[in-house]
Amino acid sequence: MVNVKVPGKLYLAGEYAVVEPGTPAVITAVDRFVHLKITSATATGTIYSHQYQTMPVKWHRTAHRQIQLEDDVHLEFVLEAIRLTERYVEESGRQLQFFNLEIGSALDSDDGKKFGLGSSAAVTVGVVKAIAVFYHLNLTALEIYKIAALAHYNVQGNGSLGDIAASAFTGWIAYYSPDRNWLLNQPQKPLKPLIETYWPELKIQRLPVPASTALIVGWTGAPASTKHLVTEVKRRSHLKYDTFVTQSAQCVEDLIHAIKNDDFEKMTAAITRNRKLLNELSKISHVELETPRLKKLINLVVCFGGSGKMSGAGGGDCGIGFVKHGSNYQQIFEQWRQAQILPLQLSTYTSNEE
Repeated sequence: MVNVKVPGKLYLAGEYAVVEPGTPAVITAVDRFVHLKITSATATGTIYSHQYQTMPVKWHRTAHRQIQLEDDVHLEFVLEAIRLTERYVEESGRQLQFFNLEIGSALDSDDGKKFGLGSSAAVTVGVVKAIAVFYHLNLTALEIYKIAALAHYNVQGNGSLGDIAASAFTGWIAYYSPDRNWLLNQPQKPLKPLIETYWPELKIQRLPVPASTALIVGWTGAPASTKHLVTEVKRRSHLKYDTFVTQSAQCVEDLIHAIKNDDFEKMTAAITRNRKLLNELSKISHVELETPRLKKLINLVVCFGGSGKMSGAGGGDCGIGFVKHGSNYQQIFEQWRQAQILPLQLSTYTSNEE
């Protein structure tokens, strides 16, 4: 039996610009998880996602050794992750087996509300990781990222794949997205050489978690569609988008430098600057990113002496605050609750695996 857990994520800075190849973002893994369990099976297997199904669904293999579900269940990310990982398994000289896969998620609320913690990405990473362990593949975090990134991009068709990186590497990371046009033009048969080769513009660097800073998170109660927002903002912002990307990149590099030096003042200054850039992007694209409730969340942090911004695509979901470590930020939580903002008890999660 194989058991793995994979964390969700929060963007700290660099949203939207990170979609452009080689442009940085800072992302953290958080201590809410997707849990996956695999057990051996014979003749047929099952897939059971607690989030989307009431009962396990059976699967069998086609003549081309692909998994075929016996019921019409929407598990696109799961199936694509299995498909690519098993292709890697075969190219590594191992025989395919039958298995039962069970997936449970604590990334959403108990009543099914989405917090924007990257559930589809965490599930995709989790499936790759669990199957790799099941077949005794000793994959690195980078190899897990690459297989999961291909699977996720094949299904979703856009995005930076930074949430995949955060779930695969854990901790705080500086993430520079790969050139997806190059990636799409690469032959994916065989897969193994593509996973092992250098991907242009891709860079993933683990960062120290700053001791001077406490990261606090609030949820606005309004889920957002990342895929729709990313597409719409880029379509509407035209030529000014390039200027935004350049300025965002410099701002995030300043934040990375401040994190490495554990400089709270420079970190908060960079977060404030990134918020301003995102609000300027919102204006030129005529797409609301910082909703009234996100603005309230952030301004309450600023009044407390910290800095804040939306996390992720905006339009709802979570906002974050950087406050001095050891400060009594429970006062902020009380004011958030009064404004119908839910404080999330989240901490950075760093795996001890390499």
